[in-house]
Amino acid sequence: MLVSIGSVGKAMARPWSCRGHGRGRGRHRPGRVAGVTGVAVGLAAALAACTPAQPSSSAAAGGSQPAVLPGMSCAWPDRLSAQADNADNIAFPDAAEAYFWQPVVASAGTRIVLSGRFPDARYASVQVYTPSGVGASLPDYRIAPQPGSLNPWQQHAAPGGRFTVTIRPDPAPGQANTLPMPAGTTSQHTGYLAYRVYLPAGGAPSDVPLPVLTVDQGGAARTLPACRSHNAPVHFPAVSGSAASAAGAGGSGAAAPPPPQLEFFKPPQSTFNNGGLANADTSYVLAYLARPPAPDVVLVTAKAPAFAPGSHPSPWPAPGEDVRYWSMCIGLLAPPTPVVANKLPGGGTDYGCRADEATRLNAAGDYTYAIGSESQRAAISRVPGVTFLPFSTTQASRLYLLGLRNVLVSTSFAHSPQGVTQADDPAAAAAVMGPYYPRTAVCPLATLTAHGPQACLR
Repeated sequence: MLVSIGSVGKAMARPWSCRGHGRGRGRHRPGRVAGVTGVAVGLAAALAACTPAQPSSSAAAGGSQPAVLPGMSCAWPDRLSAQADNADNIAFPDAAEAYFWQPVVASAGTRIVLSGRFPDARYASVQVYTPSGVGASLPDYRIAPQPGSLNPWQQHAAPGGRFTVTIRPDPAPGQANTLPMPAGTTSQHTGYLAYRVYLPAGGAPSDVPLPVLTVDQGGAARTLPACRSHNAPVHFPAVSGSAASAAGAGGSGAAAPPPPQLEFFKPPQSTFNNGGLANADTSYVLAYLARPPAPDVVLVTAKAPAFAPGSHPSPWPAPGEDVRYWSMCIGLLAPPTPVVANKLPGGGTDYGCRADEATRLNAAGDYTYAIGSESQRAAISRVPGVTFLPFSTTQASRLYLLGLRNVLVSTSFAHSPQGVTQADDPAAAAAVMGPYYPRTAVCPLATLTAHGPQACLR
């Protein structure tokens, strides 16, 4: 989910390097991605071929061993998570989630079978993507458990039950636990398989048990060994369509002005929500932000959607719950678009994301974020009903991106970004979202602390 943004002060998209890591042992591995300038926000997180690992020792059915497809020598070669290390903090991730990626190169008759356990987490999903980034999702509550197991998102049950999901080229409509094999894959243009987890119990996304992957080619099955390191380089597919044309990426169209600063808008569908491997279960509104002078803070306020609480599975959909998860994040508005990650004096890191249950609400159910420097944290935190979000301690002069996420929206909730059909238009987003649309203001910290957020948001 890389953010590539241009025409905001200056064109900032440019080639940038990717990374490799192996649970703390990896080294930075340079890669290049052509940036796309323009007013649209393009989010992508695509993977190159899997870093070779030891060949599988699993015997194929019937005693024959299928050929190793390019890029599929080991399972889950890459992980993206803001909490893993600085190299993983790319593409504006939510600090509460982890993405595990598998490149897919499918020959005729190939099937991929995932065998796993329902994780102890707020949300999980299996998703597949074509080389152009068009995705299909199987969210947790739609995964049928194996006989003798229970799905804790379908009924109250402990996590850990077993499931099997098949990716095949010919799924029947409505076929349970089945996703379509991405078409048109080659070793140069891979499809992708993603396993996403939000708010795992214990707070360590990297420790989530991953499903076992078995590749079946014409009846010969091979179980992929787990990759010994998660260091596949990250590549980003080219953004096509009106956004790229308007940006002048190979076209002659003039770029339109970006949405005004501090006004939330829905990014174009082609370059954000389903383009570039974004989460098909998530909808967003974004806002640009330039850091104000030191005495001031930025306020963001709206009504909070009702959500499924805690870090454990719970049945979905549920009466009275609007979304499974929501959050507000702030990141740097330049490739590789990390979320803010400030090292704290006492140890640890403050990430620029606040999950729903880490957000204070007032008596009316409204949230107010105050975005300021780490030196303003204590004063902001004393204001009732206000949640602190940090500017970067190391990138004081940079432009920023704000993002409101809604994950798995209830069909009865009409005020989510999911219902906004007009891109790059703050007025259209505000009309659909109503009281849930974030309003913003720049305010002196002294006014906020003395008189509360109401004095700033008149």
